[in-house]
Amino acid sequence: ELAQEEVPALKDGMILVRLSAIVVAPFARAFLELPGNATGAEDLGLQRLKLGSTAVGESVATVVSTMSKKYAKGDRIWLPFNNLSEYQALADDGSDNPMKIVPVKLPQFVKTETFLSTMTPAAGATAWVGANHTDCGRVEDAGCGGCLSFLKRKAPKTVLVTSAAGAVGVVACQVYKAKGCKVIGITSTREKADRLLEYGCDGAIAYKTEDLSARIGELAPEKIDVLIDNVGSTQLDVVTTHMKVRGKILSVGTMSELDNFATGKIVGWKNYHWAVGRELKFEGLNMSGHSAHIPGAMMSLGMMIFRGKIKPAHTLVSGSFSEWATNVDKLFGTDTFGRMILVNTEVVDDKAAGA
Repeated sequence: ELAQEEVPALKDGMILVRLSAIVVAPFARAFLELPGNATGAEDLGLQRLKLGSTAVGESVATVVSTMSKKYAKGDRIWLPFNNLSEYQALADDGSDNPMKIVPVKLPQFVKTETFLSTMTPAAGATAWVGANHTDCGRVEDAGCGGCLSFLKRKAPKTVLVTSAAGAVGVVACQVYKAKGCKVIGITSTREKADRLLEYGCDGAIAYKTEDLSARIGELAPEKIDVLIDNVGSTQLDVVTTHMKVRGKILSVGTMSELDNFATGKIVGWKNYHWAVGRELKFEGLNMSGHSAHIPGAMMSLGMMIFRGKIKPAHTLVSGSFSEWATNVDKLFGTDTFGRMILVNTEVVDDKAAGA
């Protein structure tokens, strides 16, 4: 439901921005205050939204009017976790931001869709932090180490990524491939699975049409060292039975449970007893607790893109701001590859339109 709000008049040190590219993401549902999604994340500062309140999301906005010496008309501003209001008046010192974040200006050489799909905390930065700063996601680069490194080469780790064609998964596949790992991705359709072979995967599984357990056995007879799980429930159960002894599971999301949040009937992890039998390690990742790593992650991802180690993946949809909500349901179809971004066609901004 759209509601009209009056935009405050600009004062010295303020800018007026209009959303030009808006991420269409599952957290639009996941953060709602519903019977089944009490996760305890409030202890990390993540507050759930009440039904009827303004939705929050990630976007890039264009400065349409300015009374600030720091920002010019036409500048692109990154809004990482703001209310989804098409027009917003912002203080250039961040004093009106709940987290006191100064508006972040995108460099001219960075495309809007590349930035939103690959470099931000809710997308690529999650993959990078998981691979480098968590116990269960971290792997040693394949290759040799130490003064006698020429004598023996380290065996590459086998990493499996669920929702591998999603915003986090598609970057995770490439980050682990760059570390020398054998990477297997799981996605919905054969078409998307074939595309994943161009995004770091050595093999990919279409779970809707293939026997998931049998295909994992074919692609990874050596079993899985690390699981990066964005899905939970059934897929988590199946992959658990293919984990190596002392394998590691990093849980980044529970996409399969989103509809269950409304009812409270969470499917959960039924094969957790395998964690005892194989001495598995399990860890959750919530980026709210890793803010210190975000700048380094974004810089590293930018360098990997520049060096050709990461290829951005996104699905652009064009329309007006009012069409954002109708696109949320498309996330659960089979056509989206990478992050879905709504390009506001009413805003003239070449950088936001795939230029």
